[in-house]
Amino acid sequence: MKKLMTLPLLVLLTLPAVHAQKRKLVDRRDQAEGWYVPVRGEVLADGKQVQDYQVELWKGDEKLGQVAVDKKGGFSLDLDIDQSFLVRVTKDGFEDKLVLIDTSLPPDLVTYPDYVCYVNLIPRGKTAGVDPFYADFPSAIVRWNAEMGGFYHSEHYLEHIQTKVAGHAQASF
Repeated sequence: MKKLMTLPLLVLLTLPAVHAQKRKLVDRRDQAEGWYVPVRGEVLADGKQVQDYQVELWKGDEKLGQVAVDKKGGFSLDLDIDQSFLVRVTKDGFEDKLVLIDTSLPPDLVTYPDYVCYVNLIPRGKTAGVDPFYADFPSAIVRWNAEMGGFYHSEHYLEHIQTKVAGHAQASF
């Protein structure tokens, strides 16, 4: 008799926990700690995935460290929200690439998609004759875009910096 009552009791006790898992865990950011923006990256050269590259993560002037590259050639980051980070990609024989990621979010936003990042490397020497001043600028600036509902790079900035690196820009901000 005792065993017969134990099973229904166990089911009744676990139902609320199962139901709670189907709901959102939080509906405001102040209800949890450790909010971050997931970034998934892939590095390409001439449209093809490359291997043997390095990724560094910076916050301000502080190098936070090297980022692991997985066996498939991708990298993943979980960046704290409401911060700015610089991702530096290097590979022998190619120009370094910098990507600035601003993880600021609207205060009431609790769900958002991962940012998928494709970094295209340029072979060293292809930028000969370009003002070296622009080599220190990020290749892209990424931030939350409310209209698009996710993190995206600034098209205006990207076009401008690409034209500068190509050696002929007339764009202004």
